[in-house]
Amino acid sequence: MLSLFLFFFGINLYQAETIFNLQDSITTRNENDVSYLVEELEEVLVSPSKFLESSREISKKVVSINQNTVELANPKTSADLLETTGNIFIQKSQLGGGSPIIRGFSTNRLVISIDGVRLNNAIYRSGNMHNVISISPMTIQNVEVILGSESVLYGSDAIGGVMNFYTKTPLLSETSNKKIKSNISSRYSTAASEKMYHFDIEYSTKNISFLSSITQSSFGDLRMGSNGPTDYLRENYVVTSYDDEDVVVENSDSKIQKFTAYSQLNLMQKIFYQPNENLKFDFGIHFSKTNNIPRYDRLIIEDENESFIFSEWYYGPQKWLLINNQITIDRKNKKIFDVLKIGTSFQNFEESRNSRKFSESNLNSRLESLDILSLNIDLLKKINYKSNIKYGVEFIHNGLESKAKSIDLNNGFEDLISTRYPNNSSLKSFGAYVNFKDKIIQNLFLHTGMRFTFSNLKADLSQNNDFFDFTFENISLKNSALVGGVGLSWLRNNNNIWKLNINTAFRSPNIDDLAKVFDSAPGNVLVPNPELVPERSLGFELGSYFKTSNNIELDFSSYLTYLYNGMIRRDFVLENGLTEIIYDGSLSQIQALQNSSRSLIYGLEFGMKLPLSQNLILKTQHNIIAGYELSELPFSLPVRHIPPNYGNFHVVFKKGRLNLDAFINYNSEIQFKDLAESERSKAYLYALDKNGNPYSPSWYTINLRTKYSFSEKINCTFSFENISDKLYRPYSSGISAPGSNFIFSLNYAY
Repeated sequence: MLSLFLFFFGINLYQAETIFNLQDSITTRNENDVSYLVEELEEVLVSPSKFLESSREISKKVVSINQNTVELANPKTSADLLETTGNIFIQKSQLGGGSPIIRGFSTNRLVISIDGVRLNNAIYRSGNMHNVISISPMTIQNVEVILGSESVLYGSDAIGGVMNFYTKTPLLSETSNKKIKSNISSRYSTAASEKMYHFDIEYSTKNISFLSSITQSSFGDLRMGSNGPTDYLRENYVVTSYDDEDVVVENSDSKIQKFTAYSQLNLMQKIFYQPNENLKFDFGIHFSKTNNIPRYDRLIIEDENESFIFSEWYYGPQKWLLINNQITIDRKNKKIFDVLKIGTSFQNFEESRNSRKFSESNLNSRLESLDILSLNIDLLKKINYKSNIKYGVEFIHNGLESKAKSIDLNNGFEDLISTRYPNNSSLKSFGAYVNFKDKIIQNLFLHTGMRFTFSNLKADLSQNNDFFDFTFENISLKNSALVGGVGLSWLRNNNNIWKLNINTAFRSPNIDDLAKVFDSAPGNVLVPNPELVPERSLGFELGSYFKTSNNIELDFSSYLTYLYNGMIRRDFVLENGLTEIIYDGSLSQIQALQNSSRSLIYGLEFGMKLPLSQNLILKTQHNIIAGYELSELPFSLPVRHIPPNYGNFHVVFKKGRLNLDAFINYNSEIQFKDLAESERSKAYLYALDKNGNPYSPSWYTINLRTKYSFSEKINCTFSFENISDKLYRPYSSGISAPGSNFIFSLNYAY
């Protein structure tokens, strides 16, 4: 009944913080769809449909983050930047991570793109995933986050939302004179002894411009807070002594989370060329590399004898290379298009997982290298003064190389072990879409569209048959999906807008779903299931934005999503009757992903902006969400990625060169009975209640951040996060959040 109430009576529109940011700041947007924010709400342009259009006319709810917000938030990673919206929940398994959750969906049920290039690949997994940190916040111009499903435009995975990152594009010189601009930035924070250095330089002429950027970040072991559950403390840890034996030592400071340190390098090169007003070339190279990133949540797992299971567990250097180019042809009154965009890209993504059990000498290492080629063609045609059509095609090819070995650290001998994925497997997909927009009557806009996608996955499992008694060798899986949606945006008046959306969405099985072999948890091993089909969803959204006569702004959003054919881990029996196999030396229960999950997720979002004076503003954002697996049991089970109710309160003061933001972030409690079944077995992630059961306690933090501009060239930011030194751990996270944290940064622009 609550879900029906939320759908039929909830009210929505652009969440308040989006509008507040849009109205409070003025930046310019060039014609490359990078950032366009103006004071008049009705003139705000966003590009969730891949082409610029008025934010008032689109039916989707879009959260925008502009460059001013990025500078004030001063985030360590792009995951931390997303968290500042108040609409996106971030889970972390280690310091070098950040897995976004949007409306109860995460990981491979969300789409991430950068400069129009889809980052989702064939090995995006259902477990928490941290690829978003590959994007440096120092290179971001703006971010547009679509809340809710958008498979019509973005294809597979866009069930919960889409995160579009737009990096800085060099601007052309407005005169015939050449121009050179540069920025130097540095930041230091105390909780993890973070040191960040950034430099970029821009060179521009009237027709061509260049932007080069480099960012280097390093983090030490993270210090947690002092006031909270002692279950999170790091009392002891494993070290390898000089005689090569693992020993457990006492932590001299149990608030220091040993083995969380890591470093990261980001490089970017952008070239923008415009030979005439109708033709543009936007070329970019992005490169990111980390050092080894310890997976903290695996290093704190203990067995039934309270002994550590792992001495080492870390991700090897994560490398990401993107080379992309977009050609924009803008020629009005052509027969089939007014604007044509052709995007091509190449990506290489490399990661590895390395683990060694306590007191054992063998280090198991599994390496994945993925090459991705993509082609996107998007066209816009204006039919008449009140309607237009957008359509296009997309082709993506993923080629995967997977290797694995075990190294005896005592003598250096190497042995082959089972790979995580079948080597030389591939995934191809083709999609075509059409989207129609029409002004039905005065101030009522209709959006409708549909998309067809075909995918073909090939994998050879014969190499792993040397290690496991599988009954199949080659897998070839072909799937197709047809989805559609309809949305309405009603501009009732300048102070009230209503929006309604009904959408279907899908997620096709990828290589990670179909063909991987790995330990999902100690004692369980996941094996391939060649019978998988796409996940499907049906979503509803309704809402409104209001502005009162005394300039108070309110927005409400309600949504309901029914997910069926959902892929979920279940115990599995191979055709030969096996239910257990030996994996990495341990007898493990066989499990597989199966299309046996049906779930209902619903929620309510509320935002408000209250002007207290000419320079003082109160802003707040709150999120209430629930979700249940619909099983054949007489009761329903909570969905794994449903976060607690969460939100924030901000008091913002702006005057002259000073910008001050005092705010509170909070999470509600999730009791043991409300934990997802898969989470209940991970007591090491949670605090324990009075009955000894894991649960996620409620928490709030008090924070302050300021930005002061000494001149047009020099500005600095200072933040004091978690002032009360609260000890807390966000829901499902494997690492505790920073304790009291001082952050200082300085930027010089020449």
